[in-house]
Amino acid sequence: MDKYYSENWYQATDSFLKNASNFADVKMCVAGGNKFIVPYVMIGSGPNKVVINSGVHGIEGYLGSAAQNMFLDRFAKTLTPEFCKKYTICLVHVINGWGMQNRMREVQDKKNGGLVDLNRNFGVDFSNPDALPQNPKYELAHDLLLSKPDAKLKKEKIIEFRKRHLKDGAWDAISFGQYKHPYGLFYGGAEQMPENQMTLTIYDDIMQGAKSLISIGMHTGLGRFDRKRGQVTGQLLVSHPEQHKNTQYFSNMLPSTTVVADNRAENGPVLLGDLVDCLEMRYSAPELPVYTADFEIGTGEFPIMSPIYKRMDMGDARYDLLNYGNISAQTLQNLTESWYPSDKGWRDAALLRAYVLFSELLQNLK
Repeated sequence: MDKYYSENWYQATDSFLKNASNFADVKMCVAGGNKFIVPYVMIGSGPNKVVINSGVHGIEGYLGSAAQNMFLDRFAKTLTPEFCKKYTICLVHVINGWGMQNRMREVQDKKNGGLVDLNRNFGVDFSNPDALPQNPKYELAHDLLLSKPDAKLKKEKIIEFRKRHLKDGAWDAISFGQYKHPYGLFYGGAEQMPENQMTLTIYDDIMQGAKSLISIGMHTGLGRFDRKRGQVTGQLLVSHPEQHKNTQYFSNMLPSTTVVADNRAENGPVLLGDLVDCLEMRYSAPELPVYTADFEIGTGEFPIMSPIYKRMDMGDARYDLLNYGNISAQTLQNLTESWYPSDKGWRDAALLRAYVLFSELLQNLK
């Protein structure tokens, strides 16, 4: 499994280009003077589009890239001519190249300042700053999260905040997205980012002549990692309640994969600026069914403490940037381990989870 992983964005992209070119012409997309291109490949010519994207959150692109290279090595050669007349398999490689190269979830906004979480940047109307989505519960945590790093005291304060606000929704609201604090956690940005533009340009190209869309994003971070056993969770997250057609579709399509519904989304999306919701709004029509989800590989050893550490490390990184201009080596290491563990057992198990997902998906599409 090690051969599929890369050490940086350049190596990952080079491997993808070489592997993908064995099956079809690889296309490139770039916007806004971005030096990090987004390559993508479409295998087959069918009107039913199946897209696997990676690296919306940069650091998570290491797993996503490895999974896509594994797909090309293990699965692409098994696609029959009959299958390729019905389906087009599309791999979109590392949407956030800057984040992958710099081992960050977010992308740097050089124009407006701040760190933008791309998965809070899609489908948002930035034309009127005063009308951007509001997340007042995030405000309760902002100052604490961006306070001076202190491995003991800050952790204790965040633990106490979680206990106090777990039931009123403020703890969960931290991750929903906010548009007020450029260096706050899960910041959605001040305008559509170039990576956002590239992603939608690619999907527009893919969707030409489409009769259906299945889109799955490869992510890491949510879920368990049992270090002793080398086991990780693999969950398909659908941004809809259990009874929604998307949830039911994936549950039937992937019976051995855990499909997690979001029952909080009864009256609309929970995450602000989420790519999967943006794709549904952009392409869905009565004659064109759209099914979107994110596949999450677990990285947390401890169910309660891991989210606490992630939020603390993200806040510490922003404190460093605002006060010193760069992130300390220790904080950067902590961030990397939160989303992309160096443990070989994790990396092998993560790719095995992706292998099972791809196997089941292709089998049931046939």
